[in-house]
Amino acid sequence: MSGATETHGGNTAGDSERNTPIPSRTATPVGASESRPSSGTRRFLAKAEKKIDKGIDALRRLARPKEKGTGSREASGASTAASTDKTWAIVVGALKMTLAGAVPFIPGPFKGPAEALLKIIDVFEQAKSNKEEMGDLKARCVLLNESIVNVIKGQDERLLSAELKESIGRLVKGIHDTFLATVVKYSTGIAAYVMVEDNSEVIKDANQKMDQILQCFWIENLIAGVLVLSDVRQTVKDQEGWMMRLCATIDNHFKSTTLDKLKHVPGAAYDSHELAKVNPCFEGTRVKLLAGIGRWMSNTALEELETRKPIYVLDGIAGIGKSTVAKTVAQRAAAINSLGATFFFSRDHADRQQAAGFVHTIAYQLACCDASYGKAIATAIDDHPDSLHKVMTHQFCTLVAEPLNGMLKQRVTPLVFVFDALDECAQPDGSDILSLIITCVSQLPNVKTLKH
Repeated sequence: MSGATETHGGNTAGDSERNTPIPSRTATPVGASESRPSSGTRRFLAKAEKKIDKGIDALRRLARPKEKGTGSREASGASTAASTDKTWAIVVGALKMTLAGAVPFIPGPFKGPAEALLKIIDVFEQAKSNKEEMGDLKARCVLLNESIVNVIKGQDERLLSAELKESIGRLVKGIHDTFLATVVKYSTGIAAYVMVEDNSEVIKDANQKMDQILQCFWIENLIAGVLVLSDVRQTVKDQEGWMMRLCATIDNHFKSTTLDKLKHVPGAAYDSHELAKVNPCFEGTRVKLLAGIGRWMSNTALEELETRKPIYVLDGIAGIGKSTVAKTVAQRAAAINSLGATFFFSRDHADRQQAAGFVHTIAYQLACCDASYGKAIATAIDDHPDSLHKVMTHQFCTLVAEPLNGMLKQRVTPLVFVFDALDECAQPDGSDILSLIITCVSQLPNVKTLKH
């Protein structure tokens, strides 16, 4: 079991931040005394926000150019190129401003890459290309800038948590390493840009890697409550792909009478009436623990060793708020379209302390969260109606794993399952469910499981 799980929790009541530890990282946070005065950073960020707003507005205007007559096409092309150069200069200026403001409080191990990234950005300042791949790469620089600005704007850097500083450091180092592998190893200055521009596949790979790094950063800090979803939605409203999937309000509910055959347990859902008395974490609390969960959850694509394990075990004595954390993770994951299913067990409710409706509930909730999943599960029920009454492993394989395996492989954002208070499930049902989680649920592609 240890090979598949991360185990975290606390063993005493009281200060949840101190008593619910997560594994420490390799970085050592820089203390407040090593940071620049807060007013200086705030000035940096204020200027950066103004510049990036202008840059984004200009980019959006360029994305919807007015139609011109055929006689003015050449002039229009020259004008667009000139406007693009000007817009890119604004974007680069904003990014360099933000990075310069962030460098003082980035933890030591990440400070070098942050400073080096400032120099690498100089290469892109010389880029005059309007090629699609380079345009995408430049757009990622806009997202990088906004990601940093959104998590630290309006805050005194001396009060930023060590986890947030380290998160920013990992983001900057990841982008630095991507640029280094993509550009700097070829040459320096404009020569590097020219060589990379000729290799579209290299640029596409860089864009994909940057997407993964940014996605990890966003999910980690959205789950931690550091990033505000409205800010992220504003950032990506004109984007596509994983960004829109993560932040858009999606009404994908699939309705079918076939799904009514699933004897699901409504009260097991995190947002059910039965769980109304379980409050989510207050804003600004349990940030360290939630950030660790968010990083574990988001790292499906990057596959870093420390967060590769598919199961996260939240343990600790009764009364330290594990159900509160579980509900918070479920709530925030649902807000970014990354919640697959939840089951909150309870010894006080007969249908929530036995295994009878466990797989049916997972299948039903998955069918509700994505229309394509709903169609596939409904088809599986129609094709194999007898599977509804088989043992749990057979139910899960037939109703969930087999119909959804291909679609889950296509996901570009992670999906998390949250199972709370499994110890309140009667035996031997509890042991059977735990075995199912370890042997079957954890094998689903792009799926992570949080259990307590």
